[in-house]
Amino acid sequence: MSLLSQAWQVRRNLLSLIYNDFSQNYFSSYLGILWAIIMPLVSIAIMAIVFQVGFRVPPVDASGVPFVAWLTCGMICWQFFAEGLGRGVSAVSSYAFLVRKALFRISFLPPIRICTPLITHCCLMVFMLGVLAFFHIAPCIHWLQWFYYTGALFLLLVGIAFISSSLSIFIPDTNSLIGIGINIGFWATPVFWSPNMVPEQWRWLLHLNPVFYCVQGLRETFLFHRWFWERQLFEHALFWTWTLGTLLLGLLIFKKLRPYFADEL
Repeated sequence: MSLLSQAWQVRRNLLSLIYNDFSQNYFSSYLGILWAIIMPLVSIAIMAIVFQVGFRVPPVDASGVPFVAWLTCGMICWQFFAEGLGRGVSAVSSYAFLVRKALFRISFLPPIRICTPLITHCCLMVFMLGVLAFFHIAPCIHWLQWFYYTGALFLLLVGIAFISSSLSIFIPDTNSLIGIGINIGFWATPVFWSPNMVPEQWRWLLHLNPVFYCVQGLRETFLFHRWFWERQLFEHALFWTWTLGTLLLGLLIFKKLRPYFADEL
């Protein structure tokens, strides 16, 4: 039986696990889900003050898009990736009691673990729409591309989660390595700095970073009203090669190591 068909059959149980994972992450504190919004907002506010007020950064390009709106799009996309990366590494170890159950298909755990960051991302999107409205950026049909870019990033995160959650059981340092990777990735991805700052002959290197594909895609969707098929073919090819390759490699590693999970946990 395929993973998707079995997921449909046990969808109620999976939704219950997603709810429990989300509630354990936020509802144990007084502010609950607000923490999911407060932390990214603080980061956005600090950067907006530093760059907009301190350095007086002008609009990003000739189109006159305000820097704060441009920054918000990038930060919200990065927040989804960073949170998903951090939570995905513990997808198996956090559910040790389910790993020991022979009837439960533990291949569901990495996607379940990524659903909490997805819900958080949806909440932050409401804030972003408020920012766009503040700057009089009107909605348009291009905004529907949010589903494409969010789904693409979700698949990338699931693939990474299959790899990291499998390795973390046998290599305890995996969690720390993921944390270092998040810090390096934040500075290496044009989240708060413009890709135009990179010399044109080296700009193609940015496309080797799969997160850049989604960050740039969301900005083009909400700020520049550009269809995803207008992007160059090699951009799509690089991203989907990364994503599908990571997903297939993750499933392979997960399948090979799965028989030993219960013993290690």
